[in-house]
Amino acid sequence: MSQDNTTDYLIIQITDTHLMERPEDEFVKMNPEHHFYAVMADLLERHPTAHGIIHTGDLAQVATTATYQRYLNYMQQFDIPFVQIPGNHDDLSIFPFHTPEPTPGVVEFGNWVCILLNSAVSGKTDGWIQENQLEQLYTLLTQYQDRYVVLACHHHPFEMKSQWIDQHKLKNTQDFIDTIAPFDNIKAVICGHVHQESTTMWNNIPFLSTPATCVQFKPLSANFALDEIAPGYRSLHLKANGDISTEVYRLKDFNIEINKEISGY
Repeated sequence: MSQDNTTDYLIIQITDTHLMERPEDEFVKMNPEHHFYAVMADLLERHPTAHGIIHTGDLAQVATTATYQRYLNYMQQFDIPFVQIPGNHDDLSIFPFHTPEPTPGVVEFGNWVCILLNSAVSGKTDGWIQENQLEQLYTLLTQYQDRYVVLACHHHPFEMKSQWIDQHKLKNTQDFIDTIAPFDNIKAVICGHVHQESTTMWNNIPFLSTPATCVQFKPLSANFALDEIAPGYRSLHLKANGDISTEVYRLKDFNIEINKEISGY
């Protein structure tokens, strides 16, 4: 990536594609692949000069080598660098990590650094960032004190006030925020997992969740519930002076009947 410290950068966050083993397979009466392609078409039309795409997990609903390879083949056709971190539905043994586990991934954009964390634990829905990864995160943050930083993980660190999904949040949030608290150059933390848009402020840092490219979860719901709002993605404008602005975009003319009778995902 460029080391030019005078350039603004545009990064796109996509999340929770939940791709099936075969592109024609459905999930809760919708096709994750078709909606993912529709989201990609929208973001490429709106943001053709984006500098990078970060996928914040649950890449696969059916996590097979074929699913991941199809995703990689699809993304490689675009002239935009992309990286991905795993979610609780992904298979850590075959996931296409940006850097080998447990080392956090680092992607540089001029005066900015995006650090990619793994909060997924094999066989668990809950999130946890391993101690050795937090130690490496602290080392990286110390190393990059002269840069502006965006952190990315799958699980939401703070409650969404939806009881069912908050049972499966990042379970060692305190360890995480204790690690990042000494640093004043962290400009945002982005996550997926909750299939909805939200902003939670902590220590002047916005913690941002982003709509899924597939089905959406109904906000402020005690029990599992799907929303009929359209899939979407998030843009992050990383400015050379350290400012950051962000916007969520959703598919236009979205109209699909989903199976809202299921009790979980």
